[in-house]
Amino acid sequence: MQSAEILDVKNFMQLLFQSEAFDSYETVEAVIISDMTYSIEGKLNRDFYSQDELETMFPADISFLPWQYTKPKVFSIIKGKRTPSYMKIVFKLTEHNFSENKSSHNSNDITGIYFNFIFKDQKLNVTCSVSYKTFTLDKTFEQEIFSNFITLLKLNSITTN
Repeated sequence: MQSAEILDVKNFMQLLFQSEAFDSYETVEAVIISDMTYSIEGKLNRDFYSQDELETMFPADISFLPWQYTKPKVFSIIKGKRTPSYMKIVFKLTEHNFSENKSSHNSNDITGIYFNFIFKDQKLNVTCSVSYKTFTLDKTFEQEIFSNFITLLKLNSITTN
């Protein structure tokens, strides 16, 4: 597990909500606490969509709704004059998001790559974890994924600790 504090919260939130940087990531869950608690489960309800919509909007292998579809809903909850007292967003990377990384692990070894963003006490922390199908002590792949994420932040002038 890799983690960091995102020091530039405002710019990160702009990247998260006003860009396409995370649009292909699957939204596992979002929890927002403001005037009340909002809890969003990102599981894709395939029965809601027609077969044509499913084929054109979503890859067949995803389980959760991509961020591009949940982002407007989450944003509508948090926008306003007051900052939520707590927010947690959990993303799962699709195979497409990590298949180009060079590593001793291939996609068959991995059940999921997760990013947890937790905003609490005016601080924003991100944690990256990789779920493997078999036990391994090798954390190289996890470090590569997290390093790529930190590079994305730096390219967008967002500092971390």
